[in-house]
Amino acid sequence: MEICEPVAVSLRAILKHPNNLYPLLKLKLAARSIEKQIPPQPHWGFCYTMLHKVSRSFALVIQQLGTELRDAVSFFCSFCL
Repeated sequence: MEICEPVAVSLRAILKHPNNLYPLLKLKLAARSIEKQIPPQPHWGFCYTMLHKVSRSFALVIQQLGTELRDAVSFFCSFCL
C-alpha cells in the first residue's frame, strides 16, 4: 500500500511534532461541530462557504462566536470579499 505524497508529508510533520497531535485533533472535532451549526437558509450557506474559502482559520474563530454575532460577522465578511 502506497501513501500519497501530501498525506506522507503531513504524517511526517505530525510525527516530528507529536505534541501538536492533540490540539490538531481537538481543532478538527471543533470544526466538524461548527459545520453543523450553519443555519439552513441558502444565504447563510453562501456566507459561510465564502468565509471558508477566504480563510479557514479565521472562519473557525468566527464560528466559535455566539449565534447573532457569528452570523453578523460572517455576513459582513462575505461583502468584503
